Amino acid sequence: MLAIIFGIAAVCNSCGVVLSPETISSNTAESAMKETASLSSETESAESAATVTAGSNEKYIETSEDISTVIWSGASRGLNKIALTFDSGWEFENTEALLDILDEYDVKSTFFTRGMWVSDHAELAREIVTRGHDLENHSLNHGHMTEMTDDEVVNEIRGATDMILQKTGYLPMLFRPPYGEYDDRILMILKAEGYSYTVMWSVDSHDWAEELNGIKITKSYIIKRVLDNASDGGIILMHIGGYNTVDALPEIITGLRAKGYEIVKIDDML
Repeated sequence: MLAIIFGIAAVCNSCGVVLSPETISSNTAESAMKETASLSSETESAESAATVTAGSNEKYIETSEDISTVIWSGASRGLNKIALTFDSGWEFENTEALLDILDEYDVKSTFFTRGMWVSDHAELAREIVTRGHDLENHSLNHGHMTEMTDDEVVNEIRGATDMILQKTGYLPMLFRPPYGEYDDRILMILKAEGYSYTVMWSVDSHDWAEELNGIKITKSYIIKRVLDNASDGGIILMHIGGYNTVDALPEIITGLRAKGYEIVKIDDML
């Protein structure tokens, strides 16, 4: 999708655009918003939002050409491809451990990070990229974008784009909305900002919770949930700071491969 360089320019191969440091705007926020919601509200909001309708492991596509295409699973029918994705909230401590496991099992994944996470942990962000993973946009501050003005939404999108590019040399091309919340207005702005795809998920690992509906979310629970719900073209939601994510990841990888899946990046299923 794009070429990654450091210090001179970033080249988007799919669109033929070269961005130099002189052309990169600096629309980043001066400071990150305070954490106002737990990871659990991200999934709850996504599941309850009236504007969102998940298909049964089918690729969900908005019909208008003027809005960003929303995908719940990849266009990988019959190829047995599946994607592991990792969202960043405010936590960072597990990043190195996750990257080491992915290296050990020769897996490339897609990370969706806040722009301010990249600002605060630029070395880790660069390491994600240099180890061969994709680093995509999860907004600047992880706020509730459907409640923002147009200008605020643009700042959340563009601010994260600029921050990721400035700190890592990687030009993000995919967007995952905070809390899974979006509407047609957000999708129109995303398309105008160059984001053709808005990426949701087909399997929520529940690694964001210690307990859910009276059930303790253990390592075994996470592994079973992912493997039982895996499907061709599936997109699995996990978190950098998730509970038991590091412990569960090796068995998730081996389990998916035992079921015949090739683990790929989102970009490989578009």
